[in-house]
Amino acid sequence: MTMKKKLTVTTLAASIMFASIAGLPLSEQGLANKLGITAGVASAATSSLQVKLEGLRVELAKDDDGLKAVKATRDLVAGAVAKNEITTDDMKVLLGNVWSKFSDVDVDVKAIFALINGLDLFYDESGEAINALLNDSHVKPAIDAIFTKVPGGKTLTKADVIAFQDAALQAMASEQNQNELLESVGKVFLLGGTSQDIKDTLSTIVDNDILTQNLLISNFLKFYEISLGDLNAVQNRVANKIGPTAIAARTAIESAGIRYLLAEELTPSDLDSSSAVYEPKLSVFSVSLNPYLIWSQQSGTNVKFVGGKLVLDGANTGSGVLQARDSKFGLLLYISPKLTLTKTYDGDGNTGGNTGGSTGGVPAVTPDPGTVDLGNLAKELVGASEEKKQEIFQKAQEAVKNALQELATLDLSKSIKVEGDTAKPTLNVTELAGKMKEIAEKAKVLNDQLKQLNPNAPVEKIQLKLDFGSITAKTTEIPLGKALLDAAIANGVNTVAISMNGLSLGVSPTEFGADTSLKVTNQDTKVATSATQLPVAAGVYEFEFTSGGTKISNFNTPVEVTIPVPNGSKFDTELLSLAKIVDGKLEFYGGSYENGVLNALRTGFSTYTVVENKVEFGDTASVKAWAGRQIQVAASKGILEGRADQSFVPNGLVTRAEFAKMIVKTFSLESATATENFTDVNDSDWFKVYVASAVKNGIVNGKEAGKFDPNGNITRAEMAVMSSRALALKGISLSPAKVDEALKGFTDVNAISSSLKSGVALAASEGIVIGEEGNVFNPNANSTRAQAAVVIYRLLNK
Repeated sequence: MTMKKKLTVTTLAASIMFASIAGLPLSEQGLANKLGITAGVASAATSSLQVKLEGLRVELAKDDDGLKAVKATRDLVAGAVAKNEITTDDMKVLLGNVWSKFSDVDVDVKAIFALINGLDLFYDESGEAINALLNDSHVKPAIDAIFTKVPGGKTLTKADVIAFQDAALQAMASEQNQNELLESVGKVFLLGGTSQDIKDTLSTIVDNDILTQNLLISNFLKFYEISLGDLNAVQNRVANKIGPTAIAARTAIESAGIRYLLAEELTPSDLDSSSAVYEPKLSVFSVSLNPYLIWSQQSGTNVKFVGGKLVLDGANTGSGVLQARDSKFGLLLYISPKLTLTKTYDGDGNTGGNTGGSTGGVPAVTPDPGTVDLGNLAKELVGASEEKKQEIFQKAQEAVKNALQELATLDLSKSIKVEGDTAKPTLNVTELAGKMKEIAEKAKVLNDQLKQLNPNAPVEKIQLKLDFGSITAKTTEIPLGKALLDAAIANGVNTVAISMNGLSLGVSPTEFGADTSLKVTNQDTKVATSATQLPVAAGVYEFEFTSGGTKISNFNTPVEVTIPVPNGSKFDTELLSLAKIVDGKLEFYGGSYENGVLNALRTGFSTYTVVENKVEFGDTASVKAWAGRQIQVAASKGILEGRADQSFVPNGLVTRAEFAKMIVKTFSLESATATENFTDVNDSDWFKVYVASAVKNGIVNGKEAGKFDPNGNITRAEMAVMSSRALALKGISLSPAKVDEALKGFTDVNAISSSLKSGVALAASEGIVIGEEGNVFNPNANSTRAQAAVVIYRLLNK
C-alpha cells in the first residue's frame, strides 16, 4: 500500500473509531459498536471533547435531510413506545440477549429499552438529551439497579461516561491499534471486504485496552457479559423495526463524524469566480476520491447538476451546494460551500459558457472558451523530481481535457419540437459545421499548449456532445445527416455524443456513410420486470440506428452508452450491469457506475436497461478472502460464468480461449464481423467470435504457426501480456526504459520470456499482476479461474 493510501485509510480508521465511541454508527444497517455513551454526554466533558462534538453538530446541521432523519428517529421511537406500537413483549424481543443479562435484577423492560436506545438515538441542539435520560424518574431507578449491582459499582454519572470515552480515545491513539484498524479498513475499501472486519477489530481493541481498565462502564459490560455484538444486534433490530428513517439517521450521524475529522484533508476542485460551469472533484492527500463518489445537488438557485457538472440554468448568475456520497456505504463525505456561477462577457458583449441563445438549434460558442493557463504548471516543472513532473503533466492533461469537454458541449435543447409522442430537433447543419470548425481550431491551440509543456503528451481528442436537454416525449428521433457527419470527420471529431435526459450515446462519425438517424424510445418498466426478478435500476430504452434506410445491427467501433441510474445509493453499484432484453431474457454487458450513471460500450443495439446482478456461487469459500468479491463483480458483468449450476470451480485452470473471452467482454470488444486464420479455431466453436475479436484488436497471436491452441491452459505471463495489450487500447503504456524497473520486484525475472517481458512489465506497473509468496512471479505457471477473476476485476477498475 502506498504512503498516500495508508494516510487516507488511517484517517478513515480514526474517523470510524471516533464515530463509534461518540455514539455514532457504522453503515450498512447503520448501527455499530455502541459503548454505551453519547455525544450528548461527552459534550459536557473536557474542552477538547466539547470542541469535537460541537464540530459534529455543525457538520450534521449542514445535512438537512440527515438532521431531519435523526430528529424524526428520536421522535419515532418515543412515539411508538407512547402509543404502545412497541409493546413490552416487542421490547424484550428487540433487546434480545441484552435483556436476558438482567434476569437477576428487578428492573422494568421499558426502562432498559429507554436506556439502551436513549444512549444511541440521542440528538438535540443543546446536547442536554442525556441529562433528561439520566434524571428520568422512570429510567433512573433502573440505571441505579443495574450499575450498583456491579462489584464496587455505583449509579452512573456523566463523569463515568467521560472517563470511559477518554479511555477509548487513548486506545485509538495506540500505534498498534491504528495499524490493526488500518488493516481492517483496507480489507473493506481495497479488497472488497465488509464493515464487519472493522467491527471485529474495534471489538478486540475494546476488549483488550478498555474493558481491562477499572472503569464503571468497563466493569458493567464485563459483569453482565455484554459484548459489542450484543449491542449491535439490539440496534439492528430496532432499526429494522423503525425502518429506513432510523438507518438514514445513523448514516447521517456517522457521515458528520467523518466529515469533521477529514475536513482539513479533503481538497475540492477550484471554482473560477467567473465560470459558468463547475465540475466537482475531491481528493485526500492528492489521491482522487471521485471514482468512489456519487455527486448530487443539495440545493441551488438558477443552476442545475447535469452530466457531472453544475451549470447555469438559463440565468446570468446562480449558486448551488453540491454533496458527495461514497458508493460503497452511502456515507455523505462532503458538502460544498455555496458555489456561485457567473456568465462571462467579452469586450463585444458576447456571453461566455455554453448558454445557447442561437436559433436553428445552434448554440453560441464563446470567442475564447476552454482557455487554460498552463504557465503556473510550467513554472512548477523547474527543479521538479521525475515523480513530481508526472504529477504536473497529469494535471495539465486533465485541465486540457476538461476545457475541451466544455468547449465541445453544444446546448441544442431549444431545437427540439414535440409532435404527439415524438420529439425531433431542427438542426442548422451549416452553422453546426461552422461551430465544429471553431472547436477544432481551439482544440489545436489547447493541444499545442499541452505539447509545449509535455512533448510526450497524448492528443486530447474532440468528443462532440449534442445536448438536447430534457425531453418528455416517449420517442425521440435525432437526424445525423451525412453532411453533419462529414463535417465532424473533417474537423477531427472522434466521437459524436447524442445526449438527452441524462442518457447519452457516443458514436464514431466514421461508422456511417449516409444520412443516419437515431431513434430512442422509452419503454414501460414492465418490459424489464417481466424478464427478470433482478432489481431494475434504470429506465428501459429501445435504441435504433438507421443509416441509408437500413437498420444498423453491428458497429465496428463500440458505441459509448451512458444510462442514468436515479437512485444509485440503493444498489451495490459494483454489481450494476447494462442488460440487453432479448426474447424475454437478459444478456449482460457490464459497464461501470459513476456519478449517478452507468457507462458501458456496445457494438449492437436493441432494448436495454440497468440491473443489479448479484451472482452467487456455492464453491468459492476457499478463495473468498482474496477473490470472492472479484468473482462476484466479474460475474455480475457477464464476463465470468460458472461451469455448472452455482459452481464456479475457482481452482480450475483457465484455457486460452476462456481468457480471450474474458478480455473481449471486459473491454466490450466483441465484433460479429471479426475474422481470424487459425487452423484450430472453427466457425462452429463457441469461442470463435472472441478469439477473432481479440485478433482484430491485437490482443492475441498464435502460439505456433497457424495455431491458437484455444484449449491449452493460459500461463500467468500470457495472461499478463494479453491484459497489457488490452490496456494499450486505452492509451496506457510503459516506456522500454522502465521495463526492468517494473520487473525488479520479481525474484524470478529471468524466467520470464524476453518476448513477454514488456507486456508483463506494463501489467505489473499498473498493478494488474503481482508476485506470489517470496516475490516470485511464476510466469510459466498456469492461471486458476480465481486468479483470472482478480486480474479481470483490476482491469475493470482501470
